[in-house]
Amino acid sequence: MTNENLHALLAKFVKVNANVTDVQWDRRMSPRLLFNPYSNIYEEKKIAAHYFLLAASILDDQMVGFSENARTLLINLHKEFGTQRLFEITKPHLFNDEIVKYGFYNYLGPRKDTIAETLTAVNIFVKFKAERDLLRYSQKFVKPKDFVDELSKSIERMRDVHKHKAWTYMRWMVRPDPDLEIFKQYTPEDLLVPLTKENASVAISLGLINATLPYLLKDEFAALKAQTKITDYAKRIFPHDPAKVDYPFFLLGRWLKRKNLKRNTLKEALQFFERIQKITGQPQAHYQKLSRYKSGWEKETARMLMRMHIPYGYETITFPLPGEQYTPDFILDIEINGRKIVLEPHYEMNLKQSSKYSLFKQTYGHKFMLILLLKNDLITSFNKRNILTSDVCDDIWPIEFVGLLIDKIKTGEYGQDKK
Repeated sequence: MTNENLHALLAKFVKVNANVTDVQWDRRMSPRLLFNPYSNIYEEKKIAAHYFLLAASILDDQMVGFSENARTLLINLHKEFGTQRLFEITKPHLFNDEIVKYGFYNYLGPRKDTIAETLTAVNIFVKFKAERDLLRYSQKFVKPKDFVDELSKSIERMRDVHKHKAWTYMRWMVRPDPDLEIFKQYTPEDLLVPLTKENASVAISLGLINATLPYLLKDEFAALKAQTKITDYAKRIFPHDPAKVDYPFFLLGRWLKRKNLKRNTLKEALQFFERIQKITGQPQAHYQKLSRYKSGWEKETARMLMRMHIPYGYETITFPLPGEQYTPDFILDIEINGRKIVLEPHYEMNLKQSSKYSLFKQTYGHKFMLILLLKNDLITSFNKRNILTSDVCDDIWPIEFVGLLIDKIKTGEYGQDKK
C-alpha cells in the first residue's frame, strides 16, 4: 500500500469516527450528567465550561486510570455537593473526604492522591482569575494557545508535561458538535492535537515521530515538537479542523497498544475497522467503559489474573455486532497466534447469549480468542440443549479450575495444541 493510500484510508477512518460523542458527556453512558452540556443558555454554558475544566484537569491515567473514572467521579461529586458548592470548594480535604468513600476508589490511578488538590486548583483559578465566568474570561485571549498558556501557569497538573489536558479542554470548548463549541470566538483551525499516548502511537506508526510517551514528556520542547508534527499532519487531512483526528486517533492508539508501531500494523488496523464498519453498519468499538464485577466468579477470575500479574481490562470495550453489541468481561493483554484472549465467566447460559458469542466469533474471531468459563457440571447440559455449538466460542473451560487455565496462559502452555 502506498503512502497516499494509507493516508486516504486514515482520512476515511477519521471521517467515520470523528462524530462519536466524548465519553465525558456521552448520554448513552451511566451515570448521566446533571446538566445539559449543549444548552444555549448563558448560565448553563458557564456551568459546562467550569465543569469540563475540572474533568480535563484530572484526565490522566496516573490520576484516574480510565477516562470513565473522571466522568463517574465528577458526577458523584456533583450529586453530593450540588453545582454551587462543587465550584466553590478550595480546600482539598473536602473533596478527598468524599472521594475515598467511593467504591471505585481503588480503581483510580496510582496518583489518585493528587485529584483533590487539582480540583481545588481549578476552582481557585475560576473563582479568582476568571471571576467565576470562563466564557467572559476566555475573550481576553486572541488564540486558544494563549488561553492554554494561562491555564498551564495557574493549574499545576495542566502545565509542562501535562499541557495536553489543556488542549483536550480547548478541543471540547472550541470544536462544533459532537464537541461543545462554547468558546465561539476561537476557530478550530488554531487548535493543536493533544499529545496523548494514543495519538503518539499513531504518529509513530506513521513515521512522524520516533518516541512514545512517557519518554516524550520528559522534555517539554520535545513534547511540543512532537505535538506540532502530529498537528501539521492532521492539517494535511483537515486543514481547518486538525483536532478532528483526536478521538479517532484515540481509538486507533488503543487498538495498537502493545503492537509493533509500523505503517503496516496501522494499515492492518484500518482495514480491520473498515471491514467491521461494513459488517455492522455501526461506529467502531467504544473503549474504556467503567464497570464493577457482578459475580463471585468474575471476582475470582480477576483475583487470579492479578495474582499471576497478567494485565487485563474488565468490560473496557464494547464491540458493535450486526443488530446488537457485546462487551466482553475480561480481555487479556496476552496473545496466542496474534489473537487476544477473552475470558467470559458464566453460571447460566441461554441461546440468546450463545448466538451473541457466535456473532462475536464470526466478526472478530481472527483478532480475539473467546474462552467461556462455565460450571463443570453444567457443561454437559448446555451441550445437550445445543447451546454450546462449535461456532459459539474457541474453548470451554470449567470455571472451578480458572486458576489452572490462567497458570497455563501465563506459562505459555495453553494454546500449544492450537497452533
